[in-house]
Amino acid sequence: MKPVSGIQRWVLINASPEAVFAYLSDLPRHGEWDAHTGFGVVRTSDEPVAEGSFCERERFETFQAPILRGGAVTHQVSWVKSLTVTGCDPNRGLDFETKNLYNGLSIGSETVSFRLFPEGAGTVLVMTSKRSAHMPGPFYVIMLVTEFVQDLASRLFIGWLLRAFPGLRSNAQLSRIKTEMERR
Repeated sequence: MKPVSGIQRWVLINASPEAVFAYLSDLPRHGEWDAHTGFGVVRTSDEPVAEGSFCERERFETFQAPILRGGAVTHQVSWVKSLTVTGCDPNRGLDFETKNLYNGLSIGSETVSFRLFPEGAGTVLVMTSKRSAHMPGPFYVIMLVTEFVQDLASRLFIGWLLRAFPGLRSNAQLSRIKTEMERR
């Protein structure tokens, strides 16, 4: 398993690698630490988690103004997050891709790699992620340029910031995972 390229963040969790991996590989629980809330699980693959395992979560949003959806006028739209495991090494690593569909249109995806390293009685959890926007037409060229600039900035500036300020090495997702794992 090769982690995705991107910004690496990490956190020390006071739990064993086995416990952390069990939590991360419980796909329906991803909603507990995901940045977007309010999703309900609509479909998931059987256990145990392996390459190809999946979980789909959906959230409905209501707007005051009417929206044309599938030839009909509605006030409600759906947002589907489809997670698929792309790599699995029990108690050592987990990779997945999340695709986002908003009202049936692809609005992007995110590839995430987790690596687990024993540290005393705990686990260092390393997270690497990369987002990809899916936009049609000329917006695609703009997104390619934006991704190039972000990648360059992350390698030069953000990498330096993470070394200079260790407190920035974690993010909200890792903090939520740590909190949940240490609550058990």
